[in-house]
Amino acid sequence: MKENTVQERISLLREELYRISNQLNYELTHPKLVTVSQQLDQLLNQYTRLEQKA
Repeated sequence: MKENTVQERISLLREELYRISNQLNYELTHPKLVTVSQQLDQLLNQYTRLEQKA
């Protein structure tokens, strides 16, 4: 996956994470919020690997 695409997906997931956390009154252990957070973590790791190759 290209670096630009990963950055765009990271940005979208961050926005979703903020939106969901706000809707759930910042209940940080809610399964939906944890799932999105884990997806974001995976993308951030992928981005880091792409950066290290450059």
